[in-house]
Amino acid sequence: MIILLFGQPASGKTTLSNKLISYFNDFKNANELIKLFGNNSSKMSIQIDGDKWRDVTKNKDYSKEGRLKNLKGAFDMAIYLEREGFQPILSFVTPYDELRQYLNDNSNLVEIYLEYNEDRGRNMNFANDFEIPTIECLRMNTSDLSIDECFGKIIDYIRQKTN
Repeated sequence: MIILLFGQPASGKTTLSNKLISYFNDFKNANELIKLFGNNSSKMSIQIDGDKWRDVTKNKDYSKEGRLKNLKGAFDMAIYLEREGFQPILSFVTPYDELRQYLNDNSNLVEIYLEYNEDRGRNMNFANDFEIPTIECLRMNTSDLSIDECFGKIIDYIRQKTN
């Protein structure tokens, strides 16, 4: 299973994916993970974060073409890791439906869309052509919820999707 947290910059993607990684890789939660993922939870979860991915690939092209190339590479890596038994947790802006659909078509995907109301200082990095998701996914406004509340909703949503 791949978990994709997506939304505009500063919506909480990295913060929540860090919390998920800590939770999923904590040995004390092994029984919970088996309930969520079955016996496929034998390998650890792994995070692929958009900012860190760009550092590795040296792709600083924020045009639509640059974003498509960057995300396709990251998503192909996540698909590979899922097939090898890992549980990738992705935190990327992912502004285009076609990319989210590509990942959905090629993996067992859980999508979590994050948005917020207030200015968090990263508005200059917004993807102006961001396509709001039209398919079923968990949608959360991180302005209205604490990190722990968001985390709880994500775990509940994963439970719902895996049952």
